Amino acid sequence: MDLTALIDTYRGPLIGLIASWGVPWGDAVEIAQDSFSEAWLRRESCRGDWNEPEVFGRWLRGVALNRYRNWARSRSRRWSRIVPRAPADLEGVAAPADPEPSEYLEALRRAIGRLPARQRQVVLMHYLEETTVNDVAALLSITPKAVEGRLYQARRTLRRLLERDLPALQMGTRLPCP
Repeated sequence: MDLTALIDTYRGPLIGLIASWGVPWGDAVEIAQDSFSEAWLRRESCRGDWNEPEVFGRWLRGVALNRYRNWARSRSRRWSRIVPRAPADLEGVAAPADPEPSEYLEALRRAIGRLPARQRQVVLMHYLEETTVNDVAALLSITPKAVEGRLYQARRTLRRLLERDLPALQMGTRLPCP
């Protein structure tokens, strides 16, 4: 079977299966697409004849389950960083010296544009496209540790650039650099 035939055969059922796990519809479509990509690229590791619908379907479901687990872990990490606050707690918080949010974004865009190509590439892939470190490493044919190193260097460089552009704001406290 070719990739188009596999997608035509399994797309609807796979999206439905993923959505049945409690995933929002848009995310289920994305997880399904990622699952097809990964399954097609790694089809040689499928045990049995991947041309048989029963074998490939079962294997594709396993790939989708792994992608779903990665998505769920990523989502729980993002939500764990959010600290709920009562509206009354936020009323007294003001930032009169802060520029408009668009100024922050513009300064950040300029700073990202001034990053060295290798650092800019991993920042855009990892943070803007929300690609995992392992996926970035696979796409760039480097190790995950190299990606982590480039991300670390990029955060340090961004901190320096933003502190220079917006020195009164202590931008370094807004951009974490472990």
